[in-house]
Amino acid sequence: MRSEVVRTHLRCNQNCVYCTARRPDDDLAWARGDAVRARVGEVLSRGAREVVLTGGEPAMRRDLPALIADARRRGAERVVVETNATLVDDAVARAWRDAGVSLARVNLSAWGEALDDVTRDPGGFARTLAGLRSLRTAGVEVELCAALVAPTLPHVAQIPEALAHAFDGELSGLSMSARVPVESPDPSALARYEDAAAALSATLSAAKRVGLSLKLAPDSGPPPCVFPQPSAVASLYALTAGAPPRGDHSRLPACERCAVRDRCPGVHTAYLSRFGAPSVKPVTDDRARRRLSLIGSTEAQVRREFVQRSRFADPRALTAVDEDLIRVNFHCNQACRFCFVSTHLPAATDDAVREAIVTAARAGHQVTLTGGEPTLNPRLVEYVALARAHSPRPVAMQTNAIRLADAAYTAALVDAGLGWAQVSLHASTAALSDAMTEAPGTFDKTVAGLDALHAHPSVDLVIAFVITRRNHADLAPFVRMVAARWPRAFVSLSFVGAFTDLVPRDAEMVPRYADVMPDLAEAAREATRLGVALVGFDSMCGVPLCLVPPEVRPAASEIPAGYDEGEFTRAEACTRCALSTRCYGLRRSYRDLYGDGELRAVEAT
Repeated sequence: MRSEVVRTHLRCNQNCVYCTARRPDDDLAWARGDAVRARVGEVLSRGAREVVLTGGEPAMRRDLPALIADARRRGAERVVVETNATLVDDAVARAWRDAGVSLARVNLSAWGEALDDVTRDPGGFARTLAGLRSLRTAGVEVELCAALVAPTLPHVAQIPEALAHAFDGELSGLSMSARVPVESPDPSALARYEDAAAALSATLSAAKRVGLSLKLAPDSGPPPCVFPQPSAVASLYALTAGAPPRGDHSRLPACERCAVRDRCPGVHTAYLSRFGAPSVKPVTDDRARRRLSLIGSTEAQVRREFVQRSRFADPRALTAVDEDLIRVNFHCNQACRFCFVSTHLPAATDDAVREAIVTAARAGHQVTLTGGEPTLNPRLVEYVALARAHSPRPVAMQTNAIRLADAAYTAALVDAGLGWAQVSLHASTAALSDAMTEAPGTFDKTVAGLDALHAHPSVDLVIAFVITRRNHADLAPFVRMVAARWPRAFVSLSFVGAFTDLVPRDAEMVPRYADVMPDLAEAAREATRLGVALVGFDSMCGVPLCLVPPEVRPAASEIPAGYDEGEFTRAEACTRCALSTRCYGLRRSYRDLYGDGELRAVEAT
């Protein structure tokens, strides 16, 4: 979405040390309402779909609601107000909302008195926090904007957890962006990219802990190559391949070897003139390249991934029904490389989640609450109860069960109506599991969460194991562990699928079926011997049915025509297979790696 900035005026009630826009007085002719409306009209005529009203401090204008409403009437799809929120009370927030504001971008570069030192406005932080509360009460979406300059670097990482404490962990409709200014009235206030990168890494870790989305402003550095591990901070970026060059940025010699040179603008020329070239490490890892990429806007990606249509295969009834996977949030407390969810995306609003639940339930679909990690959403118990109130089917949840180690929390979910729980666990040992999830110490917590779920007979329990190059030899030991510890659980096996740009499309992640089949056959024999039900083969994430060991091959349902949306392909053998209408075939990404010669036709019996 093309976005254009319109300054309403230049006066401000604060005096931030890094601000280059503020002026003590305005040119009254330039700041008049009709002049502002004319500038809005100009940007809309150039194709802008989002108008950003900024200043100075726009809230100083009594006609700001009228300017917002006028921009919407003239065709702006989104109107953003950039503000310090110190002048926002409940009435102001409601007026902005009623006028059609889409987002309030609130300056919050530090917490408490540290912010007042930067804004040179004693008591300003308290007024900003009050303004934030008013905006959220009015239902206005809020994005916090933190400027990383020398005075704020020691404080910015404190913001996410302080914010979560201030709002009792309820951060829906709230996100955070960061920018690193390269110009300032006081050059000593500017930060080097290397120092800003360290502060950003710490802030990102803090944001993930509390479930706050953090991104880097699109017009700001540092580029990803400044970070020691770009893939670890990829969620900060939204780089689009084929972006046009920027005249205010320059390339470094190292850019020629970088895998994201087609989407990264380089380094700002003002930064280079002041500090020289930063220390960089070109991005060469394909995983990092994929994670740094964004197709379309953040909003479009949220819409695309928020509700996912699927087929819910009930292993008890041996039937499949339409299912809506509803992502109550995107962030997660693990970091599996094979995960296809965009965990850096901001959560949908509470209203959107509730609407999706009710819509799915009334349509007769299976309601499955998922993420990211859904237990990180403080309203999950409410969502389970809402689904149960509207759906005749048991409410399902996909989770890593880390938080379910709290038996009281698990009991609350069950009491609210949880009927199915699918728990992700991808190894039988802590060493392998924690390495795969890149979250040390979480294997033991997931096991404790499974124990808590298994103690509730009313909850059908499915343990999901994703087969990758790294863990397929652990299949039989995994089955034996489940039989010994959670005997009534189903084990759902899926095969890693590189069907989004987030999953590496390489042999290091995706094994050949031929390499997996001996381990799968042993697991099938063990499951039959121990009475463990293996399921999941007939899903999109399963294994071609011709390769599934006969003793665990499901009596799969017919697949509706076109249901795979072109993601799968078929080999010549599929045209002669008795299971062809019940099997998806082969993922295109797998065929591109290994071809389709492993498939074979199954004769009718």
